[in-house]
Amino acid sequence: MKHLSIRWRMTLWYSIALGVILCSFCLVLLLLMRQQVLVRTDAGLSEEVKEITLEIGLAQTSQAFQDQAEARFSQHDFYEFLVVDQAGVIVFASSESTAEGAASPTMANTPAGTIIGTVELDDRGPYRIAATSLQSSFGNLQVRVMRSLQPIYADLNTLKLVMAGLLPLGVALALASGYFLAGRALRPVQQVVEVANSINISTLDRRINIEIPEDEIGQLAAALNSLIARLERAVTEIRRFTADASHEIRTPIACLRSEAESALLAPRTEEEYQQTLEVVVEETTRLGRLADQLLNLSRHDAGITQSAHEPVQLNALLGDVAEQLQPFAHDCGVTLTCKNNEICEVVGDDIRLSQAFFNCLENAVKYTSNGGDVTVRLQRTAQTAVVEIEDNGIGIAAMDVPHVFERFFRVDASRQADGGGAGLGLSIAQAAVLAHGGTIDLRSQLETGTTVSIRIPINAGGLIANSAQTNLLQV
Repeated sequence: MKHLSIRWRMTLWYSIALGVILCSFCLVLLLLMRQQVLVRTDAGLSEEVKEITLEIGLAQTSQAFQDQAEARFSQHDFYEFLVVDQAGVIVFASSESTAEGAASPTMANTPAGTIIGTVELDDRGPYRIAATSLQSSFGNLQVRVMRSLQPIYADLNTLKLVMAGLLPLGVALALASGYFLAGRALRPVQQVVEVANSINISTLDRRINIEIPEDEIGQLAAALNSLIARLERAVTEIRRFTADASHEIRTPIACLRSEAESALLAPRTEEEYQQTLEVVVEETTRLGRLADQLLNLSRHDAGITQSAHEPVQLNALLGDVAEQLQPFAHDCGVTLTCKNNEICEVVGDDIRLSQAFFNCLENAVKYTSNGGDVTVRLQRTAQTAVVEIEDNGIGIAAMDVPHVFERFFRVDASRQADGGGAGLGLSIAQAAVLAHGGTIDLRSQLETGTTVSIRIPINAGGLIANSAQTNLLQV
């Protein structure tokens, strides 16, 4: 049955259930009818016993009773009567067949009171018999009232045959109607399948029509629409990421080609060749750094980034990062101050955390005007280590702040000058922080400055999260 369609499985289960219910109903009905027929038969026999015993009580002699019984009980509906004396002599019998049953073992030694039972009388079949003993004016008598059960059993057998013939017909009708109703019930599912099959990479804007949102099919369609929407956003992000990456890679490659072609056009002095090679090295370094950043993000998206899980002294790590950037800050005319006197230890990957802090600090120094200040602070709470990187640089417009962690996003032309980077630094920093179970946010105001806040849990249990769960595409 597992290989059948849902429509056929629903139809078969419905038919089987209905068949079992009908069979149970017919069986109970037959048993009840048989019981009711026997109850009515016994009631009729008891009534006839009362009538004939009343006649016996009124008769003064045996002959008088026989005359009266011949008149009333010789032909009396379906009932047969037999009255015998204590010696077994028949006093009255409604028919010869009744007289033949006088020797039935069940009829002997009938106790006082009426008893009712079923006996087989030779070839005449089953009989329902009511028997009693009484004292009359002409001696002790035994009275028996009988009724053949063959007509009743014949009616019951006819009913059985009718049920046996109608049951398969009912199941067949149930099979046909169940198949039809299952098709009607599953028609919305087929519509969902058709629409889902028609959606491809170029038609992700299509959605499944939801007629009844409250039922199960509506909930399924809503879930599929939500999945398609997430896929659409993911594909859009991938396309934008690919386009931006292609653009960023093309720029240094074009510069390298231009320098090489210029060097080959005409002979140059040794100093000119040296300048050309310096440009080539600079662009190659830029291209290599971009490739490393793209590889880092791709591994993070695929969930294959391997993170260490070892104690890290954040205060020492921040001091090392600030020391590395001191020459750069000096060249930019920026004062870099690191306030990390408080000892703070977390469990994580020192390389990835160092990269996150380096990218945030480098951005702060890079976009702070000559004579500005950049301050790094480390604070510790009961459960969290908080790192704040604050500058008084050019700032970011409020409309651009929500997008600063997007890949290849750069605020304006002023941030795309030489050394402006590819717009991946904050994306890499966010990926590293999220992988440690932390959060990163940015607050900024134009011409006032920017503050980046990084919060990392101190307890080891929630630090190194599965990087696949923090996929920036959020598929």
